[in-house]
Amino acid sequence: MRKPLLRYKRFWLLSILVVIIGYLLTMRPVQIILQTASNNPSPVTASPALPDVTIETWTALRRDHLNSLEASLYGSFPSELNVSIVATKTLGRPSGLENAQIQHYVLQVSNPLNQHSSELDFVLISPSGGTNRLILTQNFCPNHDVLSGFDMRKPNNIQFSCAGEGVFSKLMLYFFGRYIVTPPIEAILDNGYALGIMHPPQFIADSPNLAEEQLNSFFSNHNQNERPGALISWAALSTNMAELLSQNYETIVTWGHSRYGKTALLAAAYSKHIDGAIAHQSGTGGASLFRDKAGETLSDIVSGYPHWFGKNADKYTDDPHELPLDQHYLLALIAPKPVLLGNARRDVWSDPEGAFHAAKAANLIYAQFNKKGMTATRLDEFKPEDHISFWTRPGTHGVTEEDWPAFLEFLNNHF
Repeated sequence: MRKPLLRYKRFWLLSILVVIIGYLLTMRPVQIILQTASNNPSPVTASPALPDVTIETWTALRRDHLNSLEASLYGSFPSELNVSIVATKTLGRPSGLENAQIQHYVLQVSNPLNQHSSELDFVLISPSGGTNRLILTQNFCPNHDVLSGFDMRKPNNIQFSCAGEGVFSKLMLYFFGRYIVTPPIEAILDNGYALGIMHPPQFIADSPNLAEEQLNSFFSNHNQNERPGALISWAALSTNMAELLSQNYETIVTWGHSRYGKTALLAAAYSKHIDGAIAHQSGTGGASLFRDKAGETLSDIVSGYPHWFGKNADKYTDDPHELPLDQHYLLALIAPKPVLLGNARRDVWSDPEGAFHAAKAANLIYAQFNKKGMTATRLDEFKPEDHISFWTRPGTHGVTEEDWPAFLEFLNNHF
């Protein structure tokens, strides 16, 4: 009797599994995740068109364009934000980094207009011989996980851990690549760059309810419609850190993956102390166009991550064509700084084609600065010497072994 009963159970378990898989395959996000971006992008013209104007006129228009992006999408840039160092500690050197100089800073992030403040950990790793070039990163994981071999405190104001032997850690590495937690520090130092590391949710949580509470408290001096969202608040961390570190570094480049790719672009657009950006798979709200897009939509983000944008973004979820500007304006506002846009062919959710079309449109402003924008004609045509360099690898969303050599080749071409 046991064998027929066992077969009966297996039949129903298999039937349930088939139903679940069938249901998942009907869901739009799953259908998009299973797609592959074409290396030959379809012809799309980004709109509204960038103005064909002189550098002087474009410079005069910059503030108006930033105001438009703030009012429609990101919320006000928190120019009142202030970052100061309250404690410094020299860390020990783990195996492989014996020749590095490693400093841990405890920072106070404050809003002087309402006396609100919080703590943020920041780690600076430099080659022992010194350097004047810095890669400023924002990471998914807390610093003590990114640098798990270091003697570092575990702060109280974080929501999760992504290191160790747990299931979450293994899933992170399996799905998002070996460098999603810790970048190749030795290779970065060997190429002559210092590395700055921070975890933005230590300042504003990446959780809708908690972030809403924190944003309302930290920026109570803003009215609700203009209050900064999390993305532009995280970007302001980078602009403040760049200003703080500019006295020691001649070149500062922001780096970020996915949501922090979005913040890397924003920081590069706002800060005179930031000299370039690497935005890897920044997607919607980053380099990819909102109009006529594949992958994640504005509605997807506002429903899933309502804290990322400002309050007015809700007005455009039904029809992004109503947005006053699209993301090629954000790329153009970074000109003439070099930018690398990283992508993966199986990451259609992040819309590599939309980023390609935005980059192509931004060429107009780069040309006004006598800079070669994006000359690639295919998604897989990597030209690290371009001022808008487009990098596409096989695979899906994440940071893999293939990515960092391309990032460093791009940096070495420009700095």
